[in-house]
Amino acid sequence: MPVSLGKSVETYMEELRDKLETAANFAIDHAQRAQASYAAHYNLRARDKRFLVGDQVIVLAPEGGNKLRNR
Repeated sequence: MPVSLGKSVETYMEELRDKLETAANFAIDHAQRAQASYAAHYNLRARDKRFLVGDQVIVLAPEGGNKLRNR
């Protein structure tokens, strides 16, 4: 004997799609706000770096194929 859940399959699927769309929009909005917050926090102490010809700088160059071994 089939059990009636009170909704047709079509209605259930439409409601589910709407709920998933709402959740996806919320997640996108939250991710954008979090990214902006992370960037603002990082940029508090970040400074522009400007070098002139003749300035001495340290350059890390990769050595071989190992990322952990720079020279």
